[in-house]
Amino acid sequence: MKNKTLVSILLLLICSLLLAEDWLTIYNDDLSLVRSTFEIELEAGRQEYNFDMITSRIQPGSVIVSSKLPGFKVAEQNYEYDLADRYAVLGKYLNKEITVYMEDGSRTSGYLKFFDYSTYGIEESKTQRFIMVAADKVQTIQLASLPENFYVRPTLHWSLISPQSGRVPIQLSYLSGGFSWDVTYNTVWDGEKLDFNSWVTINNRSGRAFEDANLKLIAGEINRVREFTIRGGRRKEVTFSTANLAVDEAAPSFEEKAFHDFHMYTLDQKVSFANNQTKQLSLYPTMNVTAEGRYEYDVWGDAVRSIIKFKNTEENGIGVPLPKGVIKVYKQDSDENMEFIGEDSINHTGRNEEVKITTGKAFDLVASTLSKNRKNISKNVSECTIQVTIRNNSNEEKTIDVFHQLGGNARIIRWDIKPEIDSNNKATFPVTVPKDSEIIFTFRERTEY
Repeated sequence: MKNKTLVSILLLLICSLLLAEDWLTIYNDDLSLVRSTFEIELEAGRQEYNFDMITSRIQPGSVIVSSKLPGFKVAEQNYEYDLADRYAVLGKYLNKEITVYMEDGSRTSGYLKFFDYSTYGIEESKTQRFIMVAADKVQTIQLASLPENFYVRPTLHWSLISPQSGRVPIQLSYLSGGFSWDVTYNTVWDGEKLDFNSWVTINNRSGRAFEDANLKLIAGEINRVREFTIRGGRRKEVTFSTANLAVDEAAPSFEEKAFHDFHMYTLDQKVSFANNQTKQLSLYPTMNVTAEGRYEYDVWGDAVRSIIKFKNTEENGIGVPLPKGVIKVYKQDSDENMEFIGEDSINHTGRNEEVKITTGKAFDLVASTLSKNRKNISKNVSECTIQVTIRNNSNEEKTIDVFHQLGGNARIIRWDIKPEIDSNNKATFPVTVPKDSEIIFTFRERTEY
């Protein structure tokens, strides 16, 4: 009979696990939405129930519990975060009897009067002597029992009202910290094309593992009200684990779509996350992107930047929303080995927008700026001449875009090289410098106050 009962309990637990399902929606800013469906065994009427399959970074005020069973109600909910550890438990045993076993085999029994990280103060039960015990010499502390209201992990304590006995379907959702994601774009540059690979890196430091979860990622800036949130009492910080790459014969892929004012990426397979794990998944298939190599110099800047840029269009071989992340660029050497040539970060970039990657400072291009002949034309008008010098020490001709940001009341009245001025009053001077040469050009800026 006992064996049959045990088998029945195990079958119920297995069925409950099979019916349980999790959905994770992860945002960029240490925020995730966790949704779970499962069944619990209840009696008819009001009863207490502890549920600890939650993250340690849960936001208690966001919890929503419901059931499709008519008449089911949640009468009360408490978030229990007073987690048991050595010092939390000892705090409940002040002026109570404990037994301390030392490394040398001796023991002391008495009333705990105080404790800190280095010393236990104990009043012996029989002699009333007060003994100071070095904490690092203690091997075991024996207590009568674990004090009430302690939990080994964060727990939702519910007071539930069920209209009937049996298994009741539950839907639970809450917001949590501890999950984050970002994108790394690995690219190979051949001077005209970028082989463009994208990887999503997902970090789980939520305090809970997830098995076969449905995954969505949201790209965009969600508006949030910043406030202090309660975290598990004396919970220690966890250590970040070594990254694990997701590898599978049938590689999972994301389906992208616009969602409200953001972009959503839904994984076409279920995925598992261990706690303190980093997982990587491919975001888009490899794309071959038409791009352009340029050089840029900001007037008054300290260096000429090496740039790769492209417009995010289907005509250029891409045309997909790019979540913010880091673009790493590699280039093949003459020995056919890939060498790293730089990286840059991008913000969320929609279709038809320009992507600009700064790979570094150009070694053989040197630029400097000089202001001269400044004078006041009148009380409200001033002028100055700006001189730009560019040297090309390489063995190839180079074209450099020189940028100068004009103020709202400024304009260029004379120039050696005609600038292009955009709607933001930014002037661009395209300067072509032959190999092993220097070019000096000037322009006159007038400002009216």
